[in-house]
Amino acid sequence: MSMPSIPWYLQENIVESYESWYEGKGKRADLLEKALLSELLDYVGKVNTVLEVGVGTAHFTRYFESFRIQCVGLDFSPLMLKQAKRLWNGPLVRGDAHHLPFRGQTFDLVTYITCMEYMHDPVQVLQEARRIARQGIVWGIMNKWSLPTMRRKIQVMLGRNPFYSNARFYSILDAKRVLRKALGKIDYTLKWSTTVYPRILLARKSQMPFGAFLGVAAKFASLGDPDAGAW
Repeated sequence: MSMPSIPWYLQENIVESYESWYEGKGKRADLLEKALLSELLDYVGKVNTVLEVGVGTAHFTRYFESFRIQCVGLDFSPLMLKQAKRLWNGPLVRGDAHHLPFRGQTFDLVTYITCMEYMHDPVQVLQEARRIARQGIVWGIMNKWSLPTMRRKIQVMLGRNPFYSNARFYSILDAKRVLRKALGKIDYTLKWSTTVYPRILLARKSQMPFGAFLGVAAKFASLGDPDAGAW
């Protein structure tokens, strides 16, 4: 059975039910992921403004806002933005992550939470983040080295999972490689961890690279950026 060629985030019936996952099957994962993201935010430092790229339903944007951070959400999908507007009253922008419609160093932080998997050129996407972020980047990833991702790949091969038919998964090694290429000569430090392990392990988070969710923070050592203000 073939899967639809239209990405799931452009299918109205799927988008309308997306948020319900966090209150049902995904509730445990959601709490663990948010706890890890909070640590990564602390690592970057005092953050006042965030651009969340791939904002989806603004689920994580609302969480960031709970820390009194001023947030802006950007997404390619008008259907996702419609749902986000229903759930959140903050500023939302339709745009392409590869060409962000903002001037250099506009935000303290740029975040990508389980959306980079659907970007066709992750290096260009992260170069855009480097251009507009003053302090760093936080990246949440569906970890390639995890049992859930292996299961997703098998489901795609069998034609049973439309959510990941066009997804590219990353390990910590992949993430480091892409960041090195995108950030170039910028001086930055890195913090990473994984979470959402099988319940039997009782672990909440660690640097064992096998948790279902991989969180990575790149903290810029200086604010100087030769491309700042270029747009």
